[in-house]
Amino acid sequence: MARVAAGDRDAVAGLYDRYAAVLLPVALRILGSRADAEDVLHDAFVTLPDRARHYSADRGSVAAWLTILVRNLSLDRARRRVVRQALAREAGESTRPPAEWSRDPETAAHLATKSERVRRALQSLPDVQRATLETAFFEGLSYPEIAVRDGVSLGTVKSRAARALAALREALTDADLAPDDS
Repeated sequence: MARVAAGDRDAVAGLYDRYAAVLLPVALRILGSRADAEDVLHDAFVTLPDRARHYSADRGSVAAWLTILVRNLSLDRARRRVVRQALAREAGESTRPPAEWSRDPETAAHLATKSERVRRALQSLPDVQRATLETAFFEGLSYPEIAVRDGVSLGTVKSRAARALAALREALTDADLAPDDS
């Protein structure tokens, strides 16, 4: 990340090669459009040299930091799309449905294998823990917002999320999907 922050394009390319296949499904799940997801992924890596100074190894792995970056960019794009669609409806214009997406067979097979492992790990969580993570990650709600929506204390939401993340980390480590930042 220090090399990325210094403007080393090879370092950015290396991170892209290593993490793009993991990050694209995150954006795709949030946005529902392959074109939008690819745009977000592109934006993330184009702006990475400027953003890399915000990375701190003490706070988590590079993979986790990149995932949160792509998640946040995806949520921002989704919110902007909702606003644009509302404005278009108010103006009487029709909006197009999200573009259909497809993958080449090699990428599809690779992502299907990883996705299935992650799905199994998520399914192994208790329902309330899984719902908390999915709401926070894919809907972009904060823990306080989840607490209000679900009618539980903030502490309950935080503990559900912490237990769920620990269980996922363990399950994905067992499945060789935990981030390797060596």
